Amino acid sequence: MPLPVGGKTLWPPPELDPVARKLTEWTAWYSGDPDALTGFYSGAGSLTHPTAQAFFASDKPRGAGPTTAPRTFWGQTLTPGTLRTKLHVPVAADIAELSANLLFAEMPKFTSTDSTTQKELDAFQTDGMHAALQEAAEICSAMGGVFLKVVWDQTQADRPWLVPERPENAVCSWAWDRLQSVTFWDIVYQDNEDTLRLLELHERGSISYGLYKGTVTELGERIPLSAFEGTADRAELYGDQGVLLTNLPWLTAAYVPNVRPNRIWAGCRAAVNLGRSDLAGIELMMDALDETYTSLMRDLRLSKSRIIVPEAALEIDGPGQAARFDMEREVFVGIMGLDTTVTANQFDIRVDEHLALAEALFEQIVSSAGYSVQSFGGKGDVAAVTATEVQARKEQSLSTRGQKILYWRPALQGLFQALLGIDREVFGTRSNPEAGIGVAFPTAVQPSLKEMAETLTVLVSAKAMSLKLRVQTLHPTWTKTQVDQEVQAILAEETRAPMARLIAEPAPLPQ
Repeated sequence: MPLPVGGKTLWPPPELDPVARKLTEWTAWYSGDPDALTGFYSGAGSLTHPTAQAFFASDKPRGAGPTTAPRTFWGQTLTPGTLRTKLHVPVAADIAELSANLLFAEMPKFTSTDSTTQKELDAFQTDGMHAALQEAAEICSAMGGVFLKVVWDQTQADRPWLVPERPENAVCSWAWDRLQSVTFWDIVYQDNEDTLRLLELHERGSISYGLYKGTVTELGERIPLSAFEGTADRAELYGDQGVLLTNLPWLTAAYVPNVRPNRIWAGCRAAVNLGRSDLAGIELMMDALDETYTSLMRDLRLSKSRIIVPEAALEIDGPGQAARFDMEREVFVGIMGLDTTVTANQFDIRVDEHLALAEALFEQIVSSAGYSVQSFGGKGDVAAVTATEVQARKEQSLSTRGQKILYWRPALQGLFQALLGIDREVFGTRSNPEAGIGVAFPTAVQPSLKEMAETLTVLVSAKAMSLKLRVQTLHPTWTKTQVDQEVQAILAEETRAPMARLIAEPAPLPQ
């Protein structure tokens, strides 16, 4: 699939309109920005993301919302002159962070049967890769999926690395349910008249760059990369047409779906292969949770004690000046009128009712997202004695983690083959990505050392576990080299032990 010709081509493509609208909504919840939430649910006035602007700016039917919109707390506009008192609970961001921690609290273990390739894999695992994967996992949870692309710059690093890309800035081409090619795009310059977009197309064997000068909604004319200062460096490296040949059989980008299938896009051909966000279907419940906490804070403001006094008790500073009441005055003389009572007024704060509703909403939100309340430190998360009890209490979260690993493992295998391929082609290493790569995720709930020792003792007694497997079980994050070294050290100690006992306790002389 070549880069688009340009001209009057609408960008982003109109077939991705349902995706753009939903991603804009999830971005607002994930960011936790009250302006973004108000902007989405009440109109486009506060939208700042280029994808959202292009979607809502069009005067074509593509920008039309649903014919009947649900009543939302964040969709209610403020009366002019009033202060915003709405409170936001960042539960969406908490869900995304939990998902990332469940998947990548520890770095997965990448293995190869080739010793040289294994050394390169070990280097990648300690070179900022862990942070990139955690970042990608957060985006994946919130946006329903994430793209990861291989990048390299010999002036910045001595090996390639992975960079996450958000799905709203990607246009895909699929072969069945497999990613065939992907075009990433970004607005590099924009003013009242022109919009410059840089498109980056990843295909098997090549990466192509294209610079387009158009409008907010149209791609416009393709111009040389050297025509703009921000892309002139690419023109020097790859020419004005921006074609880079990788000579690799692997795609230098991958899409990782959060969970499939995506129920809301089942009828959208362009989006049917995209993943389902953890926030899908719980948007209105999160809206209700924000309304609940806002109502609680409103009760707090209204409950402030206030003094009601007759008008005659107010002191007037002069014509045109405000009236005031002296709270420190001890004796009032000459108060005339039928009602001379000074009373105090204070409303109740309905704390229990609000917190009970908030707790019920939170539990339903977390459960619908696929997690256990205990994973967030809920009331049921008491101190557990064993790892088995912890696993039982967090069973729903661990089940969701296992489901997500099914999508992450094959994506990482292909990406690391591309990483090793670039490492060989560009940086001259001797890695062999064709040998294949294994990806092992560590156990989410680690048993205690005592539990592990008891388990290993039983298996050894039953002669059901080798020494090498015991070391691997006890140290799941160790590399193959580390495991082999530990096995050799143990065998050496076991060989020396009988000799040491003979020296310390010599056999008795025959009588």
